[in-house]
Amino acid sequence: MSMNQFNIAELTTVLINRWKFIVVFTIAAVVIAAGATFFITPKYTATTKLLPGNAVLADKARLFNDEIQHLYSFFGSGDDLDRLMSMASMDTSLKQVIHAFDLINYYKIKEKDAGMGMYKTIRQFKKDLSLVKTVNNELEISCAHQSKDTAAAIVNFMTDQLAAKMKNIWKLQYEKINVQLDSSIAAISNDYNNLLNTATSNDPIAKTKMGVLLSQIEQFNKMSIETKMAAAITPEALIVLEKASIPAKISWPNKAVVLPLAALLGLIFSVCLVLISAKPSRF
Repeated sequence: MSMNQFNIAELTTVLINRWKFIVVFTIAAVVIAAGATFFITPKYTATTKLLPGNAVLADKARLFNDEIQHLYSFFGSGDDLDRLMSMASMDTSLKQVIHAFDLINYYKIKEKDAGMGMYKTIRQFKKDLSLVKTVNNELEISCAHQSKDTAAAIVNFMTDQLAAKMKNIWKLQYEKINVQLDSSIAAISNDYNNLLNTATSNDPIAKTKMGVLLSQIEQFNKMSIETKMAAAITPEALIVLEKASIPAKISWPNKAVVLPLAALLGLIFSVCLVLISAKPSRF
């Protein structure tokens, strides 16, 4: 017990005797860190917040049934949000951003092989890009760039791109269905015309078949009209809560974080140097 007290007292005495060195070393660390920040190209971070649209609203049955039109929320679920995040982080989506803002030159990627150059650019871009699912079930997209205007433009571009992709998926699905319906209508119409040209006026079986075919044509035409309308008025895939604006402050290097951290590390390192150099007799 007395030995531990003696060690603590001896260490305290050593630190008190070398307090000037510790203070000077800590201040020097802060000064060096502050000087280094002037040689680092600053970056600005722009952020947008989104909510997913409800995929159920794309159901064409909702458009033509008054009883269920207002049963569904305009906001999507966690699954819809995960789907948006997955699409936003796909390489195909990132490549469009890279081409739109010439990020290959921005990151100074020099590769003879275009594929390798794009691969390295995507890796660099992902370091500046953040896709976060918040506790409020929101998608937060952030991007850091040396140009404050470009930072905001990239985030808003990704938002528009994401919304267009989701809406296009719904539209394409209905267009495929409509192609199938038109093909079925053409085939049934052909069968009807063949019966009309070959059947006699007194053939009851032919009349029955023609009636069935006419009913099918009428039903398929109705479905085709509804499908075309659904493709033309697809709902919003996402709701922008907060559009990215041009950031006013530098996000990196953040002096409010860098300088206190430099002071703390300088203090710890200087104390360690003092203790090592002093070599207390009992430690």
